Amino acid sequence: MIMKTKESEEIFDRGINYFRAGFYSSALNEFYQVKRIAPDYPNIDYIIEAAIKKNEEVAGQISNFIEENFDKEIQDLSEELTFENSSHLGPKIQILLKQGKYNEALKELKVAESIIPDSKPLIMLLGNTYRRLGMLDDAEQILKRGRLVFPEDCEMLNNLGNIYMAKGVYSEAEEAYRTAMRTLHEDPRILNNLGVLRMQTNNLDDAESLFRKASKLRPQWRTPLKNLDNLAKRMEILEKNIEQIREEYRKHPTYLDIGLNLGKSLFFRGFYSEAKSVLRGILKKNSNLLAAWFYLGSIYEINKDYDEAIECYCEIVEKAKKENTSEFINYKNLLEQGFVEEALSELKKIAVVEIDMASSRINLGIKYFEDCLWTDALRHFEEAMRINSSYPDACYWTALTLIQLKKTTKAKELLSKAIELNPNYADAYFQLGLLLRSRAKKKAAEYFQKALSLNLRPSFAKIAESFLNEQK
Repeated sequence: MIMKTKESEEIFDRGINYFRAGFYSSALNEFYQVKRIAPDYPNIDYIIEAAIKKNEEVAGQISNFIEENFDKEIQDLSEELTFENSSHLGPKIQILLKQGKYNEALKELKVAESIIPDSKPLIMLLGNTYRRLGMLDDAEQILKRGRLVFPEDCEMLNNLGNIYMAKGVYSEAEEAYRTAMRTLHEDPRILNNLGVLRMQTNNLDDAESLFRKASKLRPQWRTPLKNLDNLAKRMEILEKNIEQIREEYRKHPTYLDIGLNLGKSLFFRGFYSEAKSVLRGILKKNSNLLAAWFYLGSIYEINKDYDEAIECYCEIVEKAKKENTSEFINYKNLLEQGFVEEALSELKKIAVVEIDMASSRINLGIKYFEDCLWTDALRHFEEAMRINSSYPDACYWTALTLIQLKKTTKAKELLSKAIELNPNYADAYFQLGLLLRSRAKKKAAEYFQKALSLNLRPSFAKIAESFLNEQK
């Protein structure tokens, strides 16, 4: 029981990291696994619901053979699901599925599977029911078995592609859709699903083209039109954010958190080349920013540049000192055997453990700090340092809180550490200057001068300039 709880907590943490990083489909897959292992995990149903909502906001509703008109398709498939002395089975499963009683439906379907395992309606219904229960691995296996029995069946491929997409295995999803397209050519359902895949991988311009093509082929179908609407809103928000953040970063190039936000937004808009340039620039200034390595690795992974992706994720693992974990050993063994994608998947299990956790704690701490709740703020900032001791912002904000609590000696140590981690941290130099301006004016002047040379924010710059003018 303890092992099970520990496993569910580790998977939940991975899901939260994916969620905070904006990878909602991957987060959802992790939360579904938690639900399967520990159905009573605190708030898991609410968290799954939130992840589904965020995923649909970003990517639109994924539609396939069964999902498009669920009740009608269920009726059609259930009526086909017959065998000797089983005339009651179809209607019974139909009712259970319509009522959302998926566990009960699954039991009935498993009975049928023991009698007619190679029935297409059975395989399709089983795959859909597994998916609705969050049992994505089981859904994948039943649909892969269906492909062996019906190798040219495009509906089977379409559903399998959707399962891969829900699991975040985008290359496999695309292969399934492309294989189906070779038979169905420009089928609007598969064009729509391929468009959703493009949205999931942030290729928004490609997604727009695919949705428009699907809509043109079937003008009355609302799903691609809804996806186009969602996509337009997403593109508008991202482009507005990019414009604002780019200008802010131009004014304050030493604020690496702004740069990281710019790189992330460019990535989510699909401007991969500029995103890589921004993220590489950030890492040249501070190679300990794990989130920058994560987003950079994700870009390379999506573009199937697996060697570069592995290099980025390895940076995270090494800086987090997780080289001795079983996952890292598995990764190395798989890589040596030439199983690159499998090795990458194993590596990512530990490359995301701490992503964005320190940043999240800092953001929470800042909210308390702004409300002058110093003890609560300090708790979050110190936790951020425990999570990632090489994060300069954690040191900086802990120092600012300690100053409010009159613990200036420790605050000076942490400001110095923030500068050691990021030699271009203008605000840290400024705060050291403030601490020393009454007792060590010459040293304070040096810190203020250094802060000003690093393009200090205007409000702080006025204070520093005023002090320096007084010393002349």
